[in-house]
Amino acid sequence: AYSVDWSQTRGEQLVVSGSWDQTAKLWDPAVGKSLCTFKGHEGVIYSTIWSPHIPGCFASASGDQTLRIWDVKAPGVRLVIPAHQAEILSCDWCKYDENLLVTGAVDCSLKGWDLRNIRQPVFILLGHAYAIRRVKFSPFHATLLASCSYDFTVRFWDFSKPNPLLETVEHHTEFTCGLDLSLHNRGQV
Repeated sequence: AYSVDWSQTRGEQLVVSGSWDQTAKLWDPAVGKSLCTFKGHEGVIYSTIWSPHIPGCFASASGDQTLRIWDVKAPGVRLVIPAHQAEILSCDWCKYDENLLVTGAVDCSLKGWDLRNIRQPVFILLGHAYAIRRVKFSPFHATLLASCSYDFTVRFWDFSKPNPLLETVEHHTEFTCGLDLSLHNRGQV
């Protein structure tokens, strides 16, 4: 498995994983086995994330250049978004808008997607010099997000601003592969 995420739904002890075998799997750790396999991607699944708003709904981002939305209660994919012209390495769900997701890709761009209209992204953020490895929405602000990249940087963005890049942090001497934002302390990365 390349990616795992715990369900955020109260009372639900489920995990979703994404794998090199092009599948996402639903797990119940109490049972210790896979409950369901989701097929449809044509490339490795690099990122899986549960919706913080819709119980049983998760997104997956893949090397097949698509972002897909799934529902554990329904067979098959709910929505396929051809999000980039490159492998998508990360995705995250906005904590304040059930219809907004962001993707980060090998094409060095971050794109915001409104699930009600997937014809074009609601924002595109450019600035990284190499592939974007991880992207996370802020748990405290609806329009803030952070990204990290193989360009050794972590960048902070506000997609609502005309100049969305807020800060570039260059403290790493190698690929920056992961990041997370504290749910308890504002500004802690």
